[in-house]
Amino acid sequence: MRKIFVLLVVVMCIGLCGCHSLRKKFIREKKYHKEAPVYVDFKEYSNELSPQAYSDYYLFVKGWIDELGSALRKGMSFKRQKRAINEIIMNMEQMMAFYNQEGKNTMFPLYEDFLAVREDIQRSPNMSGIQKGSFLRRLEHYKREFESGFNYKDAQVWIEM
Repeated sequence: MRKIFVLLVVVMCIGLCGCHSLRKKFIREKKYHKEAPVYVDFKEYSNELSPQAYSDYYLFVKGWIDELGSALRKGMSFKRQKRAINEIIMNMEQMMAFYNQEGKNTMFPLYEDFLAVREDIQRSPNMSGIQKGSFLRRLEHYKREFESGFNYKDAQVWIEM
């Protein structure tokens, strides 16, 4: 018994009297990963109005009108419908920046119609099936009116570049 006790004391002394302190022996070191450096390439964008920019805004409006229609058909969230109508209005405002006064006067009634649509959406987020049907018909009418009158070929007479 005495031999075992002495052996145990010797082993403990050797184990505890090593190079590192007791705390460092039993606590894992954290592994630090060096983050990769981020390089930002600044680019100068021109403020000139271009046909490509007009076409992009035109496509954005069409896409958001489709998105609003599908959100209403599928009964998606009110937040998604609200975002779609806000994007439609914002992109129409961007398109009107390209127009002379005659073009702005031509687009303004349609712009007001979409503002009324936004008010209707905000007023009644949970529409009944009948309301959705009439709302979708109205939206399709506005979409056809927008597509027929404001594509780049038709709007070239109003665009100031």
